[in-house]
Amino acid sequence: MKRTSIYIWNIIGILFTITAGSLLHFINQWFPSPFCSIIGAVNESTWEHLKLIFMPMLVFGMLEYLFYGKHICGFFSIKVCSILLGMITTVTLFYTYTGVLGFHIFELDLAVFVLSILFAYWFACRKLTQHLPTTGEFSFAYRKPDGFFCHPAGIVLTSVILILLLFAFVIFTFQAPDIGLFIAPASD
Repeated sequence: MKRTSIYIWNIIGILFTITAGSLLHFINQWFPSPFCSIIGAVNESTWEHLKLIFMPMLVFGMLEYLFYGKHICGFFSIKVCSILLGMITTVTLFYTYTGVLGFHIFELDLAVFVLSILFAYWFACRKLTQHLPTTGEFSFAYRKPDGFFCHPAGIVLTSVILILLLFAFVIFTFQAPDIGLFIAPASD
């Protein structure tokens, strides 16, 4: 696998996540069911919009793993961290701009969505290509990167985070706490 191939996979991932996330925004309206409620937005809250990044990136990450990720040390941890980074970026940018303006604007909400996805995939692409040998092919025989992403503790930690997020999306879809993150912003 060459760096260029990883770049292409990440560009496809960006397009997939933007498209699938946009469709997931409406899936619960089109096909009302508990399953669609879990994977798509059930209201306009920030929490529900995090699903629009989480679910497509998770699905695309599984596809990437099947095609090339199983050969990269730390792939799973890198993908989980990139999903988290996209979600954190969404929350940070949304609450920053709405805090400054005092209201939200649909076009800026879309920009936050796209920027968060771009940032998440940039991080993943950077980390996935960082330790590839210069020959263009990779194998653990060439070089095994050290650090958090390949360390067993890092893999366990990111696995726990992924499982907790999955449970949180299921539980909070049906029993959302009464705090700002789970409440839809006021309409203009």
